[in-house]
Amino acid sequence: MAIVGAGAMGTALARGVVANGHRVEAVLSRTPASAQALAKRVDAPVASAEKRALPNSVRRVLICVPDDAIVGVAEALAKVDHSWPDTFVAHTSGEKSAAALAPLREQGAATLSFHPLQTFTAETPPAAFEDIIVGLQGDDLAVEAGEALARLLGGRPVRLTAEQKARYHAAAALASNGLVALLAVVEELLPEAKEEDDPPAINWVAPLVERTWTHLKRSSPEGALTGPVARGDQGTVEGHLDALADETPHLVPLYAALSTEMVRVAVRSGRLSGNQAETLLDLLRASADATTDEGHGASDPSH
Repeated sequence: MAIVGAGAMGTALARGVVANGHRVEAVLSRTPASAQALAKRVDAPVASAEKRALPNSVRRVLICVPDDAIVGVAEALAKVDHSWPDTFVAHTSGEKSAAALAPLREQGAATLSFHPLQTFTAETPPAAFEDIIVGLQGDDLAVEAGEALARLLGGRPVRLTAEQKARYHAAAALASNGLVALLAVVEELLPEAKEEDDPPAINWVAPLVERTWTHLKRSSPEGALTGPVARGDQGTVEGHLDALADETPHLVPLYAALSTEMVRVAVRSGRLSGNQAETLLDLLRASADATTDEGHGASDPSH
């Protein structure tokens, strides 16, 4: 196996492969230093910034580079004299399909998108792959090889179509990065610490977030949703909107958008009638429209 790209994903995959009894033959990276650092970490005999350093014995190549660099890397590798018809090549982008590896497919390689549904750092332990979803899309032969690799790492392979990739990755981005952004908004709304040694107010909601996640794991969004929207408490929602409009008007559209989705969930669960839902939706639409009309929707996002 060869790893192309020595960043967080490449490092995590290399360590995961080695931890499960397999060998990384080569690490290729943008700079010799990064290639050498990862190669030393996983005892890979080859480390280089040159694509032509790819050993001909390698039959599995994992391209772990930023999305915008995948095509360029594939083009460079396709120029290397290698037994491509006997080689499985995967990239780790969540959004890009296997078509990004077209230059290698034209050389006969079996190509695949291999996306572990997890966040990684250079210090992520191999155990992080245990029981996570690994999204696979590409040639049938490559997908079969990808399923074997996913299981080797301890993950759960799931086959995707090229058309499903962008929605799948958007869902992943919202689940992880969207949650971070939402909690940043929560922090903005909470009071600041009064004393320098006081813990940040965001800690106040940690037990609430953890309990909500516990409910979600045991139930579903419909079963876990609580709060004023699920109860149809129009007055409480109006109070929230008024407070936001007075002090943080740029957050009104976000509150309205999320609360609109809460209405949909509550209707599906049977807790809101059609009339209750329409009343809340009219209120949310009117508040969002009013804020936008007043020009607050375009306020400086750094504030």
